[in-house]
Amino acid sequence: MHPLLPARRVDPQLLPHLLVMGLIVMGTLVLMYAPQWVMQADYRSMLQTLLGIRCPFCGMTRDFAAILHGGRPVLNPGSWMAAGVAYGVYPIAVLTAWRTGRLSWFHSKMARGIVGIVLAFMMVANNWH
Repeated sequence: MHPLLPARRVDPQLLPHLLVMGLIVMGTLVLMYAPQWVMQADYRSMLQTLLGIRCPFCGMTRDFAAILHGGRPVLNPGSWMAAGVAYGVYPIAVLTAWRTGRLSWFHSKMARGIVGIVLAFMMVANNWH
């Protein structure tokens, strides 16, 4: 820290969100500039391996790589929605909650319920064929 600048602490409730957004940026950069690092890995989710059903996120990595390289996502019907949430809704919601002092909302029962319902719909949609 520069001696002439006042020391600023980052809100501890904001830190996990900054970490998540940083990981989103890092993942995006990898998929944009070195997608082979991820695409060559032949991995499957435990749901798919053990039960033969696709998890809500199965196919999204390849779909995100396709989007970043001008292609269409075809492996998961929720890929566009997830991209919109990751790059738009989530950062705006975090900024708004932080500015209004309501970051604790992300840990509320309502937030968990919304996420659970959305994940259930994504799972059904990703297995509907």
